[in-house]
Amino acid sequence: MEWLWLGALVFHYSFLVVFLRHFRFFTEPVPAFVTLLDKLDGFLQMGILPVNGLGIPGVYLTDMLLMLALTYLFLRRIYIPQMRYLSLPADYFPLFLILTLGLTGILMRYLIRVDVTAVKELAIGLVTFNPKAPEGIGVIFYIHLFMLSVLIAYFPFSKLMHLAGVFLSPSRNLSNNSRFVRHINPWNYAVKTHTYEEYEEEFREKMVEAGLPVEKTPEGAAEEDAGSQEEGAKE
Repeated sequence: MEWLWLGALVFHYSFLVVFLRHFRFFTEPVPAFVTLLDKLDGFLQMGILPVNGLGIPGVYLTDMLLMLALTYLFLRRIYIPQMRYLSLPADYFPLFLILTLGLTGILMRYLIRVDVTAVKELAIGLVTFNPKAPEGIGVIFYIHLFMLSVLIAYFPFSKLMHLAGVFLSPSRNLSNNSRFVRHINPWNYAVKTHTYEEYEEEFREKMVEAGLPVEKTPEGAAEEDAGSQEEGAKE
């Protein structure tokens, strides 16, 4: 359970940082907090890329942590029998989407070069409803963009909507005074109750035939009914 908690925490905070870092593609000028976050997250510098001898940009810690956390959450569903039994396609599909997003993003940053200026021009055009398709972006970016579009479209209809629970949780929006005040849901409708005494009165003979214990035997119940009838007659 501790590892699940750690993996989920790393995933959520890394995904949040990655989301905020992407604001630099949609804003001009770039907000100061995005620039600061970018510098803090990418302070590591690598040497020379062995493939083509080109230097690569700083490694973002959240990129690596996000992929590690996603891989752990995916493998956990495969290797733990109980989780594998409970897992549905709706549990795997978001993991594959976000894994593909992270993988294509890492490829674009570290291995497959794309024109970042053209990407920003396209992103700002989409945000301002004035889309343009600059040349030289590359297929890998459009795969990344397609996966993001699928995730955004799928988000409101999936388990990912637990994000709303952060803002709609009763523990955040209701007074924590249930020990002193009884809170009744105003939308609750009246429910017709069926007490155990009424249940046994209705099914006593069948319960006795089935060998189930009853509080009153049929004879005792008959005597009680006769006594109540006599009292009623006297009155």
